[in-house]
Amino acid sequence: MSASGCHNANIHRAKGIIESSYMEISKYQSNNEQDILSAIKKDPNWDIFTNENTIGVYKNALNDSATYVCYHGTEFTGYVRAILDAGIAIYISELYVVPKWRNQKVGRSLLETVKAEFPKLTVYALSDEDAYYERLDYKKVGSVFQL
Repeated sequence: MSASGCHNANIHRAKGIIESSYMEISKYQSNNEQDILSAIKKDPNWDIFTNENTIGVYKNALNDSATYVCYHGTEFTGYVRAILDAGIAIYISELYVVPKWRNQKVGRSLLETVKAEFPKLTVYALSDEDAYYERLDYKKVGSVFQL
């Protein structure tokens, strides 16, 4: 997480994972599954991942992808899931921030974590929220955004 995403708290960077006294971004573990699913089930636009036909596959995808979670203390604030493409590039598939935590740099910090974890790869965002990535000043490349 960037300093701006951590409210200028004491920041410790270890292997690209950022931690502060306010927020912590870490690699997804199975104990984060319920927090993610509970959050996205509240948003009908995310039903594609949580309906009875896809939820099992999605749980596996969370484990098999480059997935990072963000917490403020013990409160879940958001996550990002990225897909590796054979060491050529990495694609942001989902970026979700809990509504009350939006506009507090959680999303930007999650994206920066992916970039820090894969410094030799080009990072692209598969987006249906183009205005968000444009606001972050990311470059649109074809139908994806390059971070």
